[in-house]
Amino acid sequence: MKRVLQAWAMVLCIVCMAGSLMAADLPRVMFLGEDDDRDAIPRNSRVHDRVLNAMVNEMLNQGFDVKDETAMTLDTHIQGRKRRSDAELISIAKDAGMDVAVIFTIYPDLKKSYSTVKASARVTGRMLDVYSGSRMGNFEVESQQYQPLQRPYSRNDIIEGVGKIAKLLGRDVGAELAQRLAGYVDQEGGQLIEWTLIFDGFTADDMMEMEDYLVIFSGYDSHRPKKNALNTSTHHEYLYKSSIDSAKLKRNFTKALKKMNMRGRVYTSGNEVKVVKSAKVRQRRVKKQSEW
Repeated sequence: MKRVLQAWAMVLCIVCMAGSLMAADLPRVMFLGEDDDRDAIPRNSRVHDRVLNAMVNEMLNQGFDVKDETAMTLDTHIQGRKRRSDAELISIAKDAGMDVAVIFTIYPDLKKSYSTVKASARVTGRMLDVYSGSRMGNFEVESQQYQPLQRPYSRNDIIEGVGKIAKLLGRDVGAELAQRLAGYVDQEGGQLIEWTLIFDGFTADDMMEMEDYLVIFSGYDSHRPKKNALNTSTHHEYLYKSSIDSAKLKRNFTKALKKMNMRGRVYTSGNEVKVVKSAKVRQRRVKKQSEW
């Protein structure tokens, strides 16, 4: 068995040296406008739409996979809601199967002097790994453009002024986000993803053998037992860091089960992989009865 594992490890190493075929899946990104703060520009305004569209276009131009919130949640969530909380936005991203949520807020700004009043804006927010809950960085971008306002002015006048510079602001934000996300995706060896691995029906001996395979899978970085999980003698959960893509990881588990001479099923959902071992049925036979 040891020789088999060593041989398979050598083959995988050769494949690793051959190229970047083991890059992780390109993350599915969703932009979510947060307007719970009463000072923020509401998401049903033209200004919000112009900034959002400019950010999305910049990300698409950089080759990222950006999903439309309305299209992904049309049949599952109430549309057109305003003043949504942070928790609601994260729940939407999870329900839609996103990898990265970009949660942003647009604030109008005023620059006053003795003779003029000028409107500007800034966009603040953060990128979040939806499944692991890890923050991928905060951002705050202020517009370098100003739009003069006539006195007297109202909040609607301020928002209208911001609308004239919204497209340029959205481009600046999108460019910064694309650069930040590229730092995760384009790193050498591919983006490291934290997977949750669940093994049902595996004994301690089974897991010792399975761990020999975990460390030779493509893109392996590290793994450890999940501390807050209910680990038992036949139920085991691990946090597994790797740059392997989901399809290849599922195939590898199928191969590992076969080499371990086990029957089982492999399920994937987001960043969670569940491997269920099929129990062997023990046949109990009635002893041969006597003639009496």
